[in-house]
This record gives sequence, C-alpha cells and structure tokens, in this order.
Amino acid sequence: MELRLHIEGAAPEEIARGVEAAQAVFDQEGIAADVAASGAFAVYIRDVKGFPGSGEPSESQRMAADVWLKAKSAACKACCAGWQEQPVVDRWALCMGPTEPTVKTVNPATWPERQRLYPEIITRLETATGPDRRLDLDICYVMGWINEPGTPQEAAELGLPYLTANLAEVADLTRKSLKDWTVEIDLDPCDARILDPERETYEDELDDRSVAAWRYFDGRTYMEKPPANTAIALTLAAMRLQGDSFLPQAW
Repeated sequence: MELRLHIEGAAPEEIARGVEAAQAVFDQEGIAADVAASGAFAVYIRDVKGFPGSGEPSESQRMAADVWLKAKSAACKACCAGWQEQPVVDRWALCMGPTEPTVKTVNPATWPERQRLYPEIITRLETATGPDRRLDLDICYVMGWINEPGTPQEAAELGLPYLTANLAEVADLTRKSLKDWTVEIDLDPCDARILDPERETYEDELDDRSVAAWRYFDGRTYMEKPPANTAIALTLAAMRLQGDSFLPQAW
C-alpha cells in the first residue's frame, strides 16, 4: 500500500508534489503513513459514525490521526500551490491504496481520457451485436496498449487483437495476464467468468474478485441480454475485472 492523493483537476506532477509533502510530515513526526491512516480511520469510525462496539480510540490512535490530518493539509497545500481558486477537498483526498495500476501508469498523459472512456467501453461491449473493429481499437487505447486512438488499417499494421471476434486470441491474452485465475466460457447463451484463485479461502464473499460478463454466480445479471459472442463475453469479463483500476482513488 502506498500514499495516494486525489484532488479534482490536479496534474500528475501536482499530485506527486502533494504526496511528497505528506510523506515529509510523516518522516518529521516519526510515524509510518499506514499507522497514521489507521489512527485517522479509528477516530472517524467512532467520532463521526459512532458505530456501537467500536471502542474508544486510544490516545496513540488520536495522536496518529492528528498527524494524518497535518499530512493531508500539507499535501493539499503543496498540490494546489499557485492555484487561483482552492478546490473543495474530500475528507479522504489523502488515502492509502495499492500501487498505481499499470493501466494508469503506462501512459499518464492519456490517463484522464482513458479513465473517462472506460464506462462507455463497458456499455458498448454490453450492447455490441457482433464483431466491431472500432471497439477493438478503443479498448486497446483505454487499456493503454496504444498511445492514441487509431484506424482499422493501423490496427492491422500493428497486429492488434480482435477482442470482439476471436475467442482464442482473447483467451490467450487473458490467461497470460492472469496466470493463476480460472477462465470459464459458456457457448449458449454466450457468457464468461474469470475466477479469483483464492475465492474458496475467503470468509467474506465481498473479498472475492471473480467476475462474470453477463450472469453473476448468484443468478444476478449485469444486463438484459447475454453478450453477442464468446469473444465479447470474455473481453467484457476482463474489462469488468479491471474496473477498480479506473475508479478514483479510495481507501
């Protein structure tokens, strides 16, 4: 887990500057960022939510929470230095999170646009009536495999995969990138599932990262009709699995 900062409109270099300022506070105070975050969350749960049975935060947790707030303030100030208008900052603008996903870091300059397009890609896959080379290209762009949207001719020259037409190609890509995961394909109606390799060990089903293209394991469906073909189904499942990578930073 690493420090993350989310401020609407901030450039990558401004975010990096803010995170550096927050880390400087933790270094100065001699406390690890994750310890400070835990203290802040304990105080939040008790003082704001008032969850029964959560217990009173200890003195050390309250002190850690104070350091966290100090670090957040430093981060926001450093990030937004020189801005004409100070932004409205969310309570958890500074947070702890996993390492930035490759889909984001592969091309930071195009990330905001690719992040914006992700929900549209999901909708297009859900409603596609068959192979769609334009959609193939747009998926490659959103995933950061190409640096800018291209043409079908350019796709042929680059040898880009047929994500909405060639199940064997999609399956090969999926299994190579998710070596320990299990891929299941349904032919009639078309559907696909990608199963978390540790799903049987989880006590809480919410920890299970498994995904389905159309029909979830408990019978719920993501959409009215199943995917048009198996390549679309598996591509859709793989894109759903990437969903968290496209969300704003969070706890």
